[in-house]
Amino acid sequence: MTKEDFKNKYYNFALSASSGTGLNPTLILAQAYLESGGGESSLAKKYNNFFGVKASSSWQGKKVNLKTREQTKEGKEFFIIAPFRVYSSPYESFVEQIKFLKNNPRYSKAGLFSFPDNIAKQADTLQKAGYATDINYSKLLTQVSNNFLKIPNKIINPLASILPLALLFLVTKKFI
Repeated sequence: MTKEDFKNKYYNFALSASSGTGLNPTLILAQAYLESGGGESSLAKKYNNFFGVKASSSWQGKKVNLKTREQTKEGKEFFIIAPFRVYSSPYESFVEQIKFLKNNPRYSKAGLFSFPDNIAKQADTLQKAGYATDINYSKLLTQVSNNFLKIPNKIINPLASILPLALLFLVTKKFI
């Protein structure tokens, strides 16, 4: 899936889920893209987990154990088997991601929700608050976000297609 296809398919999810939170929807979309390998990872395809969110002991939903790559602070890679959250739909993954960030005090303490228009600061804050072990996470997230900003938004408004038909129906009924 191209970045444009990914944006067209999932941008509305990021926009809706992040609305009113102080999180930039383009950053959330970029995070989903990066964490899910452009929507192609088995975690995203089979389990609708677009953010690589692990299932802690407090998670009451479905879980799946998968091999995942981690990094030390020095950048040394290693692999572990970890439990990940399973979602019923991609949209649920976006909603739960926002809930996860909002309900975890380390992100608000780090100031994640204080820079809605500054993607680079939000990306840095995510990394500093410990979201990912990749030492280049902030840089990668900012690059993907900037690429998404270059692709025009295609926000689908269902009323845009329904309204003309509804008006035609009403006008026709009035004059028939």
